Amino acid sequence: MKLALLAVIALFWLSSCSSSYPYLVVTDECNCETFSFKDERGRFEIDVSARYVITDRINSSIEFVFRNQSRDSLSLRQAYLKGTSLNVRYPFNDRFQPMPFVAVPPGGNYTLTLQGSDTETTDNPWLKIAGERIVVEMKGMLLGLKPIAPIVVTLKPYNPKLAP
Repeated sequence: MKLALLAVIALFWLSSCSSSYPYLVVTDECNCETFSFKDERGRFEIDVSARYVITDRINSSIEFVFRNQSRDSLSLRQAYLKGTSLNVRYPFNDRFQPMPFVAVPPGGNYTLTLQGSDTETTDNPWLKIAGERIVVEMKGMLLGLKPIAPIVVTLKPYNPKLAP
């Protein structure tokens, strides 16, 4: 009996420590967990979603799904990505980083997942979630030989401590 009670308490404690929460994409009047950027001609789209986990620090994961619906390749080979966080100190915060050397063929898909952890621990990491915002900028992508204008997506974390 004691062992079962201890197991239930341990399971509850572990699950409460590692709950995952979504970022809400607040771009183009969207306030949603998943956002699809579509170019004006419908040649490609990028699905964006993100989640975070709080332990002794904030750990975030942002997923991009590139869907090429054109007759040309969607090239990420010369592309750069920058994530700028307002409150969380990620190792590559506010610096452009090269995207993978990938070309998405016509009709193809490619998934890119970024993961990052706060470089500092704190007694109450929830304080960093309050007012947090991440702005992600992608530039340098090509569709065929034509450059694509920079794409900017803004993410705000859903805060369960403020939920009704």
